[in-house]
Amino acid sequence: MYLVGAGPGDPGLLTLKATRVLEMADVVVYDNRINDAILDRLPARAERLYAGKETGSHTMDQAAINALLEERARNGQTVVRLKGGDPFVFGRGGEEAEYLAQRGIRFEVVPGVTSAIGVPAYAGIPVTHRGVAASFAVVTGRAGPIGETADIEWEHLVGADTVVVLMGVANHDHLVRTLIECGRRPDTPAAAIRWGTTAQQRIVIGTLTTIAERMREAKLRPPAILVVGEVVSLIARMRWAENRALFGRRILIPASYPDPLTAPLEGLGAEVLHVAPLESGAPASWAPLDRALKDVASFTTLVFADEDGVEAAFARLAALGLDARALAGCRLVADGESIMIALDRHGVRADLVIDGWDSATDIGGGSCLVLGSPDSQTPILADLRHRGLPHEAPPVAIVACPKWRADRIRELLTTRPVHAIAFAHPGRVRRLLSVLDGEEHQALRALALAASSPSTARAVREYGLEPAVVASGPAALAEALAAASTERMAPDG
Repeated sequence: MYLVGAGPGDPGLLTLKATRVLEMADVVVYDNRINDAILDRLPARAERLYAGKETGSHTMDQAAINALLEERARNGQTVVRLKGGDPFVFGRGGEEAEYLAQRGIRFEVVPGVTSAIGVPAYAGIPVTHRGVAASFAVVTGRAGPIGETADIEWEHLVGADTVVVLMGVANHDHLVRTLIECGRRPDTPAAAIRWGTTAQQRIVIGTLTTIAERMREAKLRPPAILVVGEVVSLIARMRWAENRALFGRRILIPASYPDPLTAPLEGLGAEVLHVAPLESGAPASWAPLDRALKDVASFTTLVFADEDGVEAAFARLAALGLDARALAGCRLVADGESIMIALDRHGVRADLVIDGWDSATDIGGGSCLVLGSPDSQTPILADLRHRGLPHEAPPVAIVACPKWRADRIRELLTTRPVHAIAFAHPGRVRRLLSVLDGEEHQALRALALAASSPSTARAVREYGLEPAVVASGPAALAEALAAASTERMAPDG
């Protein structure tokens, strides 16, 4: 059982230990403050249970959450209680830990980056700064007439140079009035930050006298934090997150995390979401693939049609007591740069990297072993039959579309839309479009579609769509998206 802090939102702020624990999880019980980009990184096998609590709307009360954690832990499952920020900073993680301890359930706490520090940092506000602030205080804002009443001696906060108020936006009038009454200067700089560290980050700046009205004018709603102190004035020269070329853009990669496109897009400030439209599963039997791999030296060419083919091949080689040396006699062909990168992860270099299979692809003569999911194998096998070349294509995976995946993709096209979709391979275009209906195909016209190769761009055009960006390779695609029309990818206001 793990109590894990997810940080303030940016998945890059997950700690190494949090990432490792999430990869092991059987069940993840998460709050409403957990960013979609983090949830999309959970392993496919992990059961996701939403336990969000918002003002006036509780999916589960605390007693129900405690009972759920106990039940699943006693069932022998690896349970992760995933909480925004740090679980012990106003996250009720201490209450959950105490509940588990009283019942003899072993647990670990994985601290997270608290939003009290991480969110101001992404806004360009250091909570301490030499010559400006030597101390800071963190308090909950759920006090006064709205929300829960907190027992805070506000007058003691006058001595703290910086005050960070979490969960206080709904109660901002009471908060700023109380701070002024307790001795804070009315002209003290103040900032309200909503959805800090994410693509939806918004910042409102004022003073204790003006901040409440400015928040109303901006229609700033929770989740947000309030920062009060002279350090807020540093934002003019320290604002950095919003200066990144893709800041404020949510980009969908229709594939599971991690992906070669992820790092370069995130490096330019994008919030990257990962949803594989289809789920790959093991075939009914590995026997045909095992026979082909044992006899792989009899093939002239080994074609990897997609990542499924790469992963299945090396997993079965290991199961047979073999390794990459068994492939030494074959010419290795990768159908696309993303497959080349998948091979590189296994320490194998492709002899030929092609940009989409077509009749002009020169693979020479001889027999071919084609490894990949059925939808990736089909066009290659059709061409090999046309050429009259002998070939085999043992099943390496079956694919299906679980309802939750289709629903998640539709959500990203409608109610919580992304700004762009980045395709690294023609097969990903076909897979995404296969789970959408005609009306949803039309919804793609409002997005910036990016293709990482000419063959991927051709696949987009086959569906009557036009890519906004065509660039070869992950880094070039990210840079091209950054240079794309800001009107086409306008960040959320």
